[in-house]
Amino acid sequence: MIVAQEEGHIRPMRIVMPSVIDPANGSGGGWTVTRAMLRLLREGPLQADVEVIAVPRRSPSGHRFRKAVAAGKSLVSGLPSKIEFTHTRAMLAKVLDACRRPADLIVVNGTDLAWLLPYLPPAGNRAMIALNIESQLFESQIQGSLDKPVAGTLLRRDLQKLQAFELESFRRTGSVIFLSSRDAEYARIHCPEVRSMVMPPAFEGPPAARRRQSPGADSLHIGMLANFEWWPNREGLTWFLDSVFPRISSRIELHLFGNRSEHAAPPHPRIRRHGYVESLSQVWDACDIMIAPVISGGGVCVKVAEAIYHGMPILGTYFSVRGLPLDPDPSIVLLDRPEDWIEFLNSGAEALAGRTIPRIIADRFAADTYRRRLSEFLLRSL
Repeated sequence: MIVAQEEGHIRPMRIVMPSVIDPANGSGGGWTVTRAMLRLLREGPLQADVEVIAVPRRSPSGHRFRKAVAAGKSLVSGLPSKIEFTHTRAMLAKVLDACRRPADLIVVNGTDLAWLLPYLPPAGNRAMIALNIESQLFESQIQGSLDKPVAGTLLRRDLQKLQAFELESFRRTGSVIFLSSRDAEYARIHCPEVRSMVMPPAFEGPPAARRRQSPGADSLHIGMLANFEWWPNREGLTWFLDSVFPRISSRIELHLFGNRSEHAAPPHPRIRRHGYVESLSQVWDACDIMIAPVISGGGVCVKVAEAIYHGMPILGTYFSVRGLPLDPDPSIVLLDRPEDWIEFLNSGAEALAGRTIPRIIADRFAADTYRRRLSEFLLRSL
């Protein structure tokens, strides 16, 4: 157990974690990553006492209103709109209140909260978890609007502010954990002085027993597991439904799982919209192949990593696995053009359905792989 000594008393290491994600409330890749990180901090070698101060979730209408307010404030402040969204007096007060008790380390979960850094105790040890390169994600999101006369100018200015803010946040923190090797490389090029560690999405528990399709089965079941509130997932599914699905065999059935999946596609006799499921074993049991038609966004695709951990064969785009620690393997098929997806699903999918991800690849997403490495990285931040 790692302990700290104060006034003659021994106490567990204490970490304060301002978080853009509330690990107790929500579903999706960011929540999965945050919960796993907390378990490693609390139950791994550090055995730390972690206090999470999360940005409160808003209703859809409250979210839209806050986005409008943040965009307006950004026009006159030094902060980009994405950062203004979480920049509130209430959040600052909660974090400063948590810091009144001795904290050995402050871990900022999400670059969106880097505006807190100037307000933190000056002698405090700090680290950051970069869930994405936020400027790249924002650029991907606004790409279609950059050519508009007035809006394009404002968006480009906002993007430049976000790029500068993000890199300065990495420098000010000094120690950054990235989920993606691509993101870590971006930071290394622009901020070579920053210490970094790559920890891809990590999972605990035994991998699922691989369901194998019966030879000569009448149907082939492909599945997509995602948070469909997240715009890159909706965009990727739309690409698949518009460009691929109408031209694949009628014996192929599509299963959609995850938050808002019940509303993600129109009714169709070969599309089953399951919604959010409590146990992922329902996903693996229902599907022969998992698909990842992701064509934009940033960071890593957490649900792709989770499917790989559980041995499920993958048909995805090259974008869907960017930044993940993978080797070429017949159980992972990557194609970018719709016509290549169509040809593969109509001719090669049966062979893929019979494969399983090798453990040498799947174990790269096992939490135990990173317990000691994460602890040592954070200890060097003290």
